[in-house]
Amino acid sequence: MIAFGAAYYPEHRDFSKWEYDLDLMAKAGVNALRVGEFAWTRFEPADGKYDFGWMDDFAGKAHARGISLLMCPPLRTAPAWLVTKDRSILMTDSEGRPLEFGSRYTFCINHPLLRDKGLGLARQMARRYGGNPSILGWHLDNEYGDEPDCHCRICVAKWQKWLQKRYGTIEALNFAWGNVFWSLEYNRFDQVPTPRHTKAFHSPAHLLAWRRFRSDCTVEMVGLHAAALRDNGVTRPVTTNNQSLWNPRTDYYDLAKHLDVCGTNYYPPYGPACRAGELGLATVRSYKQAPFQVHELRCGPHGVPGLENNTPAPGEVARLTMHAVANGADGIFYFRWRTCPFGCEQTHGSITDYDGRPTRTYREVAVIGNRLKAIAPVLEGTTVSSDAAILYDFPTRWIMETGISWNGPKDLYIQRCKLMYEALRAQGINVDAIGRNQDFSRYRLLVVPFVSAMDDTLADKLAQFVHGGGTLLWHPLSGAKTVEASFYPARLHPTLGRLFGITIEDYATAPLDSTHTFTWNGQSFNTGGFFDLLHLNDAAVHARFTSDWFADRPALTELRTGKGRALYLASLPPRPFYESFFPALLKECGIQPLLNTLPPAAVEVAIRTAPNGRRLLFLLNTSAEPQMVSIPDPRRDIWNDETVQGSVILPPQGVRILTAP
Repeated sequence: MIAFGAAYYPEHRDFSKWEYDLDLMAKAGVNALRVGEFAWTRFEPADGKYDFGWMDDFAGKAHARGISLLMCPPLRTAPAWLVTKDRSILMTDSEGRPLEFGSRYTFCINHPLLRDKGLGLARQMARRYGGNPSILGWHLDNEYGDEPDCHCRICVAKWQKWLQKRYGTIEALNFAWGNVFWSLEYNRFDQVPTPRHTKAFHSPAHLLAWRRFRSDCTVEMVGLHAAALRDNGVTRPVTTNNQSLWNPRTDYYDLAKHLDVCGTNYYPPYGPACRAGELGLATVRSYKQAPFQVHELRCGPHGVPGLENNTPAPGEVARLTMHAVANGADGIFYFRWRTCPFGCEQTHGSITDYDGRPTRTYREVAVIGNRLKAIAPVLEGTTVSSDAAILYDFPTRWIMETGISWNGPKDLYIQRCKLMYEALRAQGINVDAIGRNQDFSRYRLLVVPFVSAMDDTLADKLAQFVHGGGTLLWHPLSGAKTVEASFYPARLHPTLGRLFGITIEDYATAPLDSTHTFTWNGQSFNTGGFFDLLHLNDAAVHARFTSDWFADRPALTELRTGKGRALYLASLPPRPFYESFFPALLKECGIQPLLNTLPPAAVEVAIRTAPNGRRLLFLLNTSAEPQMVSIPDPRRDIWNDETVQGSVILPPQGVRILTAP
């Protein structure tokens, strides 16, 4: 089924109001609720003393109204009695200070006591609810990986064991990290510190290894949490809410191996910038190349004075909801059902007010829920299929986003990924965001904004993609470093030098918004940021720089190899270049727009396809003005229950889902 509902906290509500809330939900077409992630103290009020009666009661009342539960066994918001048992369970920050109880995610996920008690609670919940017909699925805790880095004694010891397993000998670690620099060589693994606060900054290799370690810790904990459920009778799908673009601390492509369904939180701005986070939906869709769930979707304004792009216009919640569905979501959980009158999130947007009474948002959600219920049989089984992809890489973010000035602007990586993705989507095509270990061969075009930490395996995989018929678009600084964050002598992996048919002779830098220029296809474009100054070996030139001392140097090269080709764009131009370049490139790759005629820029276009080839075309107006789209053949609009053809009007924030009549 298509899950549709919200995060709900029965433990926050007077029990006598449950039925009132559930009746409102049923009228709104709600069929699923996310519950339990912050209720450890109610599930286990004292050590080993469990109380599930209240949840049994709530689950029964929800089930009677056709509402299932996405059950969330909590783990990282531990109760006070557990802290009293052993205060070392609290994290130690990078300056050596223990975090205090009184907030969330202040507990070390590597601590044996937290693991013992948290996994113990999960086992109890699995035995209690594993066969309960009201349980739709299982959601592991909340926002794994959102806690700060812990530097406690347990993490230090685990880190040093992790290093020994990875490198084998301390000599190998010293060599890999280049520790001869600044006389940082170690004699034993137990001398290697976690990268706590220091005078200048730790070496790039040290920081990269630490990020790998912290990601592995989170992935390991998610695996243990999932196993605690599955080993105790849980057969329903297991998921959790990853954090899209804004938290890159965990490699979600790796974490996805423990999940049956991937999930995310999604809080884009309202208004003109409403698609600014859309790349995040493409990433979570790509973790398992499958539909996903949005476990927290914004649905109302936060009650915070002065916030910009914070209040949804009429129809905008519906448009946002179907935007998530169009991009691959098979489950929608708004955050949250009721505004909470207490606690740290008491101004968070919601569907009903502090007393649970319907709001303007509720009335809109009710329309969405009942329409979604009507079209669910047509929507079920459809997925998003793409011929083009962005390479989205967590190790690259770990290398580039340290905040150290030597790496350039901290947001350079994610902003360039967004630019590429948005410029491709603007051509009216579906676009994925895949990881380094995924299958490249399913795509015709692979765009690499940046990729650091290049090894033989990835370089060979990229070469195979091109040889097999793919088109690869490259950018400066990519492929320049080893997996230990050291530069290759030629500033490019040797396999890639041969693949592109170039040698990097020199380089230059400039502001990203500089007025340096190059010409392509008879047009002049601004460019900046970083310039690779290339020597041609076998490559052909498609564009040349036309300013500064490196004028006439190659700005865009191509080498055809096997059935495909490798394009090297030697600088970082702004979006206007890609708006001109991508239409021609997509045509050469045989990638057709989803519509014969591109719609206005304010109209989002996406397609979901069924296994039998049946397609659903989503048209979403992201603006406050009516938009017109040309539909030459008769189509059935299943969202508005009408047949359309010709000049079709989308009202402000309007939604249309078209299929063949």
